[in-house]
Amino acid sequence: MKKLLKEILNNIQKIVSKDNESQYLMVYKTEEDKIKSYIISKPDLFDSFGNKNEERDNVGFRAYCYGRDSVRSFRHDRIVSITKL
Repeated sequence: MKKLLKEILNNIQKIVSKDNESQYLMVYKTEEDKIKSYIISKPDLFDSFGNKNEERDNVGFRAYCYGRDSVRSFRHDRIVSITKL
């Protein structure tokens, strides 16, 4: 069931992203301290997530990642830069 819901969310986000066509280049530091770049849809800060272990309500956001062709989660504290393309 969870997998099906995730697939539906990915498909909806693809449709919204292609209609909106706002793309952003984000430079991001991974958990392994590697610097990577991603082309993502416009970040939806209302689609945020928390971290129970850190007792925080808002540690990041979800956005469509064009490279992975799916919705991904990104932490605010790992963003190096973000630029609209």
